[in-house]
Amino acid sequence: MTSTRDDSPQLTETDLRRKLLAGGTAAIALTMVGNRRVAAAGLSSAELDLLKFAQGLELALRDLYDEALDIDKDSAAWTAMSDSHESFAQAIAGLSGLSANQRNDGLFDEYRDAMRGADRAKTAYDLESAAAATHIDLIGRLSDSGAAEVIASIASAESRHCVVLADVLGNGNDLGMTLVNSAQPIEA
Repeated sequence: MTSTRDDSPQLTETDLRRKLLAGGTAAIALTMVGNRRVAAAGLSSAELDLLKFAQGLELALRDLYDEALDIDKDSAAWTAMSDSHESFAQAIAGLSGLSANQRNDGLFDEYRDAMRGADRAKTAYDLESAAAATHIDLIGRLSDSGAAEVIASIASAESRHCVVLADVLGNGNDLGMTLVNSAQPIEA
């Protein structure tokens, strides 16, 4: 007889509050946008393409966390992660003038089943690691300081998400998982 029990790590509400305080939220990205007036006209077409890619990545992550929510109904952890990535996409929209309405379908399709599977916390950790690596790579390709600041704040928040997820996975004391990001950037 096979078990239908879901053995993926779960967060209690108290754990979530503690972890989100350590993990941060999209407020960092929104603060960066709110402090400066940046018009899309000041951004090159190459920078707009990079920002559109970053925005699509964030929207795919939002939708992937929504897939996890379909399994873990009312999970505060997955809700917070989804909301964070929505906020990151909106911060990029505010900076660039790009509508936040087009996710990276390739990324979504690649990870959808895994985010619905029993090992979704590990999948989330891997995705957050790759997202942080991607944004760090993008920072070096952006010449507009406002755009680089917003992307840096998102990379920082995603790195903190990795620490939270490592702890959820029972690896909070593993410095390799909490301080070293060996993930490869997702190609733009």
